[in-house]
Formats: sequence, C-alpha cells, structure tokens
Amino acid sequence: MKPMLFKALAALLFVFCFTGNASAQFENVYIGVNGLTCSQCSRTVEMSIRKLDFVADVDMNLEHTEGKIVLKKNKKADMDKIAQAVVNAGFSVRYLQAELHTDNPIVTTGSCFSFSGDQYILSEPPKTPLKGEIKLKFIGKKYMSKNDFKKVEAHMNDKCGNAIGKVYHVIM
Repeated sequence: MKPMLFKALAALLFVFCFTGNASAQFENVYIGVNGLTCSQCSRTVEMSIRKLDFVADVDMNLEHTEGKIVLKKNKKADMDKIAQAVVNAGFSVRYLQAELHTDNPIVTTGSCFSFSGDQYILSEPPKTPLKGEIKLKFIGKKYMSKNDFKKVEAHMNDKCGNAIGKVYHVIM
C-alpha cells in the first residue's frame, strides 16, 4: 500500500511542478531605441533582434523610435540579449518593458521573485500576489538612458538571496 501512495504523491508533485511552470511566460517586450532616424536604422535594429532564437516577431515603429518584440512560446527570453542586440546594431536602449503572463500566482519574498531560473528584484514589494498579466519595466544601465538610470540607481537593491541565473531589477 505504501509504494502505491508514494507513486501517487510523486505523480501529483510532478504534475503540480510542471503545470505551474508551463503556465507562465514572457509574451511581449517593448523597447525604446535612441538614435533611430531612418527606415534603414529601424531595419538594422529589427534584423539584429530577429537573430535571437527566442524571438518570434519584431515590429519597429520609426515614428516613435520603439519596437514590439513577440517572443516564442516555451522559450526562455533573455532581456540582456535583447538590449545587446540593439547596441550591436549601433544604437542605445531608452527603455525595455516586458509582459509576463501567468495563470498561477508567483510567490514573492519581500521585493523578490524567481522565474525561469532568474531573479527579479522589484522596486517595492507587491501588495497582491503576482498573477495574470504583469508588466515589468527593467531598470539598469543596459535598459534605460543614463539620466533615467541616475534617478533610480540609489533605490536599487543588490540582491535578495542567492541567485542561480541572472538578476534583473524591475519596476511594476
């Protein structure tokens, strides 16, 4: 009887862990790009971003010097690589925002939560559980203008424990 109970519990744990992870994903990234002045500039940034294996589509808007990046399902997005793709194209990032969609609440510890192996440090602790569509604005030298970074730099915490993956500072 005990081995059967153990197998049932193991199966439930397996289902719980993997359904929880499968229902959370970054879907879209919105990026402001400094220096876009012509359609060729915009195209250069677009093509640099399209090379990333987790990107499904890119729609650049030259008039507003920004773009929308649609991410592939079940692929881990790397915000550092998106910012670096803009720099590699010869431009700088003005802002980087992402939509994280989750059906299950994300557990936070104070101002921190982990997702897909990375750690996210919020500018302030959330008042409610993180669920549904969560809009995150990434803060740091890679993700914003120098002047904007100077305004928030003093408010950035270093870490919330030990991170295995990357550490991102974000504002909700």
